[in-house]
Amino acid sequence: MNKKKRKEIVSIIRVTLLAAAASLAMYAMERLDIFERVITTISESVSPTLFIAAMFVLPIFGFSISVFLVLGGVKFGIIHFILLWIMILPLHVLTAYYLARWARRPLKNFLLYKLNYRLPSIPEKHVARFSFLFLAFPGIPYAGKNYILPLAGIPFRYSVIMNTIVQGAIGLPFIILGKSAANVNLTIFNTTLAIMVAGYVLRWWLKNRFED
Repeated sequence: MNKKKRKEIVSIIRVTLLAAAASLAMYAMERLDIFERVITTISESVSPTLFIAAMFVLPIFGFSISVFLVLGGVKFGIIHFILLWIMILPLHVLTAYYLARWARRPLKNFLLYKLNYRLPSIPEKHVARFSFLFLAFPGIPYAGKNYILPLAGIPFRYSVIMNTIVQGAIGLPFIILGKSAANVNLTIFNTTLAIMVAGYVLRWWLKNRFED
């Protein structure tokens, strides 16, 4: 087993342990009635308008979208917040796409003439596979995925359309996780954690299969 695959396996073990720790923490909070007090504080202290505005603006500048997905599932409920997520995600992706395309030529010239570095190009026949694996691979920040593809010159259909579909699906478990935690439903909470870990393993397996 090479060093790279060993690191990836260690990463999977860490994710599994984190999921187990989250499950235990949820169980402890249920027993101590901590979570109910936290949820009440969140719901009462942040207005829906402020939450939606922050969710639209902050992730464009690199703030973690996962925080909004978990809290949004709590605040709005699963169905309503999934609809909100479906509306806001394309706005994030489109904003990042046009900002990145606007900055691409100056960045390309700076790298070429100042640092003598040329941005790598991806063969057209590999663009779809590369884009999917990049978007599905865990660990890359949400904003990074939105900006890097158009900066690399990836076409609109992958940078925006595929991005919206893949990241939209990846975000769903976080929404369910937040709502199940708010309802103190350990069965749904643990099932969602298991699905997230399984998805992480599946994406790792697909990445290695395509690389081989």
